[in-house]
Amino acid sequence: MEVIHLLGSVMGLALVSGINLYATILTVGLGIQFGFIHLPPELSALSVLGHPYVLMAASITYTLEFFADKIPWVDSLWDTFHTFIRPVGGALLGMKAVGAVDPVIELSVMLLCGGVAFLSHSAKASTRFVANHSPEPFTNIALSFGEDISVITGTWAALEYPVTMFVVTILFIAGFIFWAPKIFRLLRVEMLAILSLFQTFFDRNDISDDSILSDEIPDDLYAQIQADTAPEEKAFCIRCVSGKGIETGRNQIGFLYMAGDRLSFITRKNFHIRKTHFDIFRIMEPAFYKKRLLDRLVFSYGQNRICLLMFKNSQNKGQRIAEILETVRGT
Repeated sequence: MEVIHLLGSVMGLALVSGINLYATILTVGLGIQFGFIHLPPELSALSVLGHPYVLMAASITYTLEFFADKIPWVDSLWDTFHTFIRPVGGALLGMKAVGAVDPVIELSVMLLCGGVAFLSHSAKASTRFVANHSPEPFTNIALSFGEDISVITGTWAALEYPVTMFVVTILFIAGFIFWAPKIFRLLRVEMLAILSLFQTFFDRNDISDDSILSDEIPDDLYAQIQADTAPEEKAFCIRCVSGKGIETGRNQIGFLYMAGDRLSFITRKNFHIRKTHFDIFRIMEPAFYKKRLLDRLVFSYGQNRICLLMFKNSQNKGQRIAEILETVRGT
């Protein structure tokens, strides 16, 4: 039973550290200082978190995160930078919590806590990425306050009710495994979107020539695209992300191309190449919208509204495609 208590405490702390590392440290430190948290003997090493210097550092970093976490897309940028900080922090926190023990046990606890912190960080980052597509900022603010409350409550529960937190952590891990493919697709899209945003700072040339409306394509996808495109056709092909209305599912990274009278999206999903086709003459109201992290190419198709997300380093490619679609439909 003592092992379950210890695992419940260290895994619980790692779980909330992946959501907000600084709030976790600050909660433990202030709880110790004001007597709200009473550390059991096996976790006495955590008393160092109540040191004034630690509290000062945690207060400054938590204040920065408090405000950054409530601004759409800034929170996603912050989460990206903390992809390595939170799991490492959770691992070190777990290692510190068990104190001086056998090196094998210490390493095992560190790896376990680091993994749990990475899972909870991934869940938070992907949830925020989805919320950032909402046009209003209130969803982010509500999520941020909810996360702050859950971290404070979870930190207290990890030290006062370790068995409960052990069960909660196991259930979270099981749920994460079920949703892992979707979560990691979201994280991949988010990191590539931020990388492409930085690339725009070094390349600001406008795209006006249709002949360069093409991105580098993997060989297997290129062969499929060539099979759809006649040699004399001058088709564009740019990298983008599937959004609402695409049959392959959302957040699939692929390529949008035009071949003849069809607009197609091609991607690789579950080790198979998947395509979605649209008859150009049935496409209505094509439009391009610039957003903070990922631009959007949208159009109506039958009763559906189709959305494709464009990386920022595509510059004006999305705008040019919307113009091409409008021109083709008018001919």
